[in-house]
Amino acid sequence: AGSTSGAGGGGPGPGMGSPKSNTLDQHPPPHSSWDTLLEELREIKASQVHLEDAIEDMKTQLQRDYSYMTQCLQEERYRYERLEEQLNDLTELHQNEMTNLKQELASMEEKVAYQSYERARDIQEAVESCLTRITKLELQQQQQQVVQLEGVENANARALLGKFINVILALMAVLLVFVSTLANFITPLMKTRARVAATMLLALLLFALWKHWDLLELWLLPS
Repeated sequence: AGSTSGAGGGGPGPGMGSPKSNTLDQHPPPHSSWDTLLEELREIKASQVHLEDAIEDMKTQLQRDYSYMTQCLQEERYRYERLEEQLNDLTELHQNEMTNLKQELASMEEKVAYQSYERARDIQEAVESCLTRITKLELQQQQQQVVQLEGVENANARALLGKFINVILALMAVLLVFVSTLANFITPLMKTRARVAATMLLALLLFALWKHWDLLELWLLPS
């Protein structure tokens, strides 16, 4: 009994502890939680500082990009203004050249027209002078014919002489009409350089055909 009471009244064994010691083992002391919170705060602050640095870097980069784009836009605007000025200068120069060219063409046209008019007038005056001379010669010839016919006894001789004189006068009149018509025909062809050149080429072609008419006739009419 004594041994039983000694065994029963003894303290608890090593496997069993008091309730207070079990509570301390399950919950750590308070200063460990504070360390964890401080560590998390430090990490949060470090992250915040890192984010602030990243934001500052982004602001700096954006500022640089903005400055670069602004400079590029200014340069492009300057180039555009220069190109616009050059285009305006070229347009004005082209307009001035076209105006000068039109004035020169008008002046040349007036000169050619005036020269053609002067030549036509000179030719007309020459034709009129020739007609006047022919009229005078005809009158003189008629007077001489009357004087000569008075001394001619043969009627046939007088008739032949009159016919001969009339034929000569008719030929001269035809020649003068031909010259006048040719002058009126040539005058429009002498107004421009192109017409002068075409007229000269046509005259040269006709002269060449007339010069080699024998060869052309042999070639066209082979026998």
